Amino acid sequence: MRWMSVLLAALLLSGCVGDKAEYVHSVWRPAAGTEAERNVWYVTDRAADKDWQGGFGKHWSDTLSCGSVVAVIPAMSLAGEPYATGHLKPGAEKRMSCGNDLEVVAIAIGADASARHCRDVLIYIHGFNTLFDGAMLRAGQIGNDTEFPCPVIAFSWSSEGEVDRYIADVEHSAYAAPEFESLLRALAKQGLRADILGHSIGTRIALSALSAMAHERDAPQGEFVDQLILAAADVGADPVNNDFLHLLNDAQPFVRRTTVYASAGDAVLAVSAIAHGSVARAGHLPRHDRALEVPEGDHAIDIVDATQAPAELLGHSYFGLSYEAVSDIALTLNGATVAQRMGRIDGWPLTLVCKPPQGSAACDAAHPHYVLNVLPSRRPDFWIRLVRRIVPILPRIELAPLSGSDE
Repeated sequence: MRWMSVLLAALLLSGCVGDKAEYVHSVWRPAAGTEAERNVWYVTDRAADKDWQGGFGKHWSDTLSCGSVVAVIPAMSLAGEPYATGHLKPGAEKRMSCGNDLEVVAIAIGADASARHCRDVLIYIHGFNTLFDGAMLRAGQIGNDTEFPCPVIAFSWSSEGEVDRYIADVEHSAYAAPEFESLLRALAKQGLRADILGHSIGTRIALSALSAMAHERDAPQGEFVDQLILAAADVGADPVNNDFLHLLNDAQPFVRRTTVYASAGDAVLAVSAIAHGSVARAGHLPRHDRALEVPEGDHAIDIVDATQAPAELLGHSYFGLSYEAVSDIALTLNGATVAQRMGRIDGWPLTLVCKPPQGSAACDAAHPHYVLNVLPSRRPDFWIRLVRRIVPILPRIELAPLSGSDE
């Protein structure tokens, strides 16, 4: 009866996972417990709708909208405290008329970067089951929690924000890839270097845009993407027809370093694999893939096992809910290599360890298995692991309620 109760809870809570505005909060707790504010630039293909938070609804538009908002990020709640809820600061939004020409917003972002004495930007691309306000809050939270000093941009494609609209969201994400390519081109034209954090379906948009550039004559030259971070990638990684590998190879000339966070405990991606004809998802495979091997240095690709990271019940949003993952992302954005992240850097906690192969006491230097450094007390317990194993194999259960996350 207990495991059945836990499973029922998983199904009921599955709609609460991900970039839903009411569940976004900092992974840190300042001494005063105060909330933080972060300016977030946005580019969205959503249709404007005054009845929705932030002024954009769930419908797709063939015209881009741009501007900025101020995300108010609550501190992590302590035990016994009411669950903190973030929001967009009223009256702080700025709208820009960009249409399908993103030069105007790129110039404004460039001016913001110059005022901050930098030429870098962090772009966040959300996933499934996410509305505009949730995307803005998550982008602001990541920017705040990683202490990113330069402008933060949220690319908000037209996810419908409903757990039973996964297939519709997949379709809408395909429409967004050319628009994201336009954003990258506009930023590169201003001499800005991008760090990209894509989550789940958002990784498809990032990789599709970069892959498309690889086949175009007028692509921006050089490594205009410094760090490409792919968390819980909902991209096919079938051994025979590995879409993920093809896309990474196309993107590689534009990217200095790629970091892939994957979790064998991600029940949402396990269900997604079923929805895609039992094709494994890249974000569900945390072990080193020899097909991705590259020398340490420029154009490196690192795989980090996030299976033990704290997350919501179905294990899909650890990248923004776990201080272990957020800390490792922060160091990655600062250019720290995996070797450096296995030591303490400037007050940040030790974020990575190298897990020895079974039967060995030492890290396999040739094929390292990098794992997020998570204390045993914070790892998923038996019941959570059980739920994550059972959810994908339950027969004849409607797919949509199981895949509730910001995939």
